[in-house]
Amino acid sequence: MRCVALLPFAARLFEVHVGQESSPAWDLRNLDRWPSASEQLYVLFLLLVCLVASIRLFRVWRAAPPFKLSRQVNNTAYIRMLEAASKSLTQWILCILLVWGIFTSVASYAAWDNSLKLKEEFLRSSEIRSAFRDCSQALTRALLAALYAFLIRWHILTRIKALRD
Repeated sequence: MRCVALLPFAARLFEVHVGQESSPAWDLRNLDRWPSASEQLYVLFLLLVCLVASIRLFRVWRAAPPFKLSRQVNNTAYIRMLEAASKSLTQWILCILLVWGIFTSVASYAAWDNSLKLKEEFLRSSEIRSAFRDCSQALTRALLAALYAFLIRWHILTRIKALRD
């Protein structure tokens, strides 16, 4: 079953160029690389943030399920818990953006360092494209995790407002 899943990857990897020679050639534009250790840690961090945000949401819902907020109207402890969850999610959102900046900085330094090790004066266009792709993927992941935490925070703030009115 695993071999069948690898067939599209292998077909992309070995393109046969018809012309003078009909031997298979490597097409480096379609070659997918394995994520680095720092990228794996970064993705693990983003998954951790999403897990923490989900736990905060489930705690809020456990105390007062969705659409049954009326039973917590006069409970000041519940309002304090909502405010603490909101502040915590704000800190996590800021942490996501800071970690993305650090990751991008480390990744760009690594790309520059690799070009210096190869004693090249300029980065090749494939390296520039690869570094740009990595940074844009990291930003997309960071923004999706931040959006997830932001939407949960928004939901919590809406509950606080509903309880105070």
